[in-house]
Amino acid sequence: MRSFNDIYTLTLEHADRWFRRSGPALLGNPEFCPPLRIGGRVLARDVTADRDIPPFNRVAVDGYACRKEDLDKALDILGTVAAGEVPTFKVSPGKCVKVMTGGVLPEGGEIMVMVESTEVDSQGRMVFRGTEREKTITNISRRGEDMAEGERVLAGGTILNPGHTALLSSVGLSEVPVVPAPRIGILSTGDEVVEPEAVPLPHQIRNANAPQLFSQLGAMNISATYYGIIPDDEQALTEAIGRAQAENDVVLMSGGVSMGDFDLAPGAMKDNGYEILYSRVAVKPGKPTTFAVSGRGDLFGLPGNPVSCFVIFEILVKPYLYRRMGTNFQPRKFEAPMGETFSRKKTEREEWIPVTLTPDSSIAPVPYHGSGHYHAVALADGMVRLESGQAQLKKGDRVAVRLF
Repeated sequence: MRSFNDIYTLTLEHADRWFRRSGPALLGNPEFCPPLRIGGRVLARDVTADRDIPPFNRVAVDGYACRKEDLDKALDILGTVAAGEVPTFKVSPGKCVKVMTGGVLPEGGEIMVMVESTEVDSQGRMVFRGTEREKTITNISRRGEDMAEGERVLAGGTILNPGHTALLSSVGLSEVPVVPAPRIGILSTGDEVVEPEAVPLPHQIRNANAPQLFSQLGAMNISATYYGIIPDDEQALTEAIGRAQAENDVVLMSGGVSMGDFDLAPGAMKDNGYEILYSRVAVKPGKPTTFAVSGRGDLFGLPGNPVSCFVIFEILVKPYLYRRMGTNFQPRKFEAPMGETFSRKKTEREEWIPVTLTPDSSIAPVPYHGSGHYHAVALADGMVRLESGQAQLKKGDRVAVRLF
């Protein structure tokens, strides 16, 4: 195994492969989350329908239930059924029942005609005035057409999102079984870093990385413990990493992993029993990224610049965390044409550029002045990848945008 001093630089693909060898999946007893807190979590087991969905022949429009062969007749209206009521009327020849959206289709009813396609004559009878007779059958959601009782609703390992909430609630899950999330510790480093609420001196900067990491984890519904800003002191850093290591499965540390005289993290990691698997990744932004493992957990040494930190979390840390939760993360992507040409001079690394979707549905690079440019992420909708050796994205080229 190479050491930190070998400046072990990996491609992003090879860096990601290390995770398949590190960190057991946390597949013990599931945690339980209310449906409103499931976004980003991983479903721990298959979920099946506890009854047919819909559980009855459900009326999809306000209108009249009748027999199809009676549409040419004026029909007596037997009464009205509201949503949530059990019908007491039965459709029979020459008769119809008015039913509100969401109501149960009365026995004998074959079709639903929308109220907009009808009128009530002088004798109080329903008369169909529509022209598209065949479409009336689509106004009924048949029992079990969405899901049959016992059918799998969602597979274990699914990364949940708000769109799953109604589905899980509809099968009676007031608590959703999810894979336990890794315990995360976050710490920042550097004498030049102060907390956001502080008034920085001219030579200081506010801590943007820790809040950013908390927010990115929050999108996965993963909480974390904050260990503060650690000064450029090897003993203090060794002790802080040790505390975070003892209390968490994964430590995320920003700063201190470059090659400067005061980048003391590698030594502090080794003092806590970490083995550094790699310390450089051939990606821009984010080259000074370290990944280390120990018998008590893993550690990411993330770049101190906020854009680099953000990008590395999205392309390395997030997939790693989902792998720890027993599933593979597939980022949301869409394709669109470049609205302008983007060029670069140095092509030895793959590069991720922040982009935005323009009103004409093309892609435009966000003005970007380096990995310390906060607006690059704040204004972007996602990122576009340039491969190693690729110098240009031309106007009109269709590109895959990785959404945040």
